[in-house]
Amino acid sequence: MSDRSAWLQVACPMCGAEPGARCGRWAWSRGCRARWVPGCHLHVARGWRERTCRKCAAWPGYPCVTPSGRETARIHAARLHPGLGELFLAGDVWAELGRRGASIARVPFAGRAGRGGQTSPIELLRADDVGGGLSEVELWSSWDELCFALESPVWARFGTFVGQPQITGEVVWFGDEREVELIATRGGRRFEERLS
Repeated sequence: MSDRSAWLQVACPMCGAEPGARCGRWAWSRGCRARWVPGCHLHVARGWRERTCRKCAAWPGYPCVTPSGRETARIHAARLHPGLGELFLAGDVWAELGRRGASIARVPFAGRAGRGGQTSPIELLRADDVGGGLSEVELWSSWDELCFALESPVWARFGTFVGQPQITGEVVWFGDEREVELIATRGGRRFEERLS
C-alpha cells in the first residue's frame, strides 16, 4: 500500500519537484523565460520509497541496494511503477467503488501552511432508487489502498499546503458520471474545480 501524502516527503525522480511541492513541468513562455507549471497528479514514481523493491527486496522506507549490500546510485526501475495491489489508475478506483456498491465517495479534508493537511473519515454512498436520496454504504477511517487512492487528489492539488491559507472542503467522486470534483473554501472564498 502507498500513502500518497507520504510521497511528498521526497523529491520526484520524474520531474524533479522538491519535497512538499506538487509535481509538474517546466514550460517556456514568451521572452524565453522558463516557469514551473504544477500538474494535476503526482507522478507514480514519486512513491518509490513507500514500495518494496521487487529487484533487490529493499523494504519500504529503505534505499535500493546492490548484491554486496551497498546503496545503489539510482533507484531500481521496478520501484518506479505501481506496486501489486496498488490502485493508481482512475479506472481501478471506479471498478473498486462499483465492487463495494458505492456510486459516490466523499473525502473531507482541511489544511493550511505550517500545519499541513489531513483528511477525515471517507463516506461511500449509494444513490437510492426510491426517493432519489443517498444511503451510506460504508464510513471508514482505516487506511486501505482505496482510501489512499480516493484522497490522492488532495495531495496532488495542494501538496503539503505550503503557502496556502486555511482550506477546508471535500473531494467528491461521482461513480456514475466518472467525474471527480473538488469543492472547498480557501481563505473565506468558495471555489470548485473539476479534476477529471
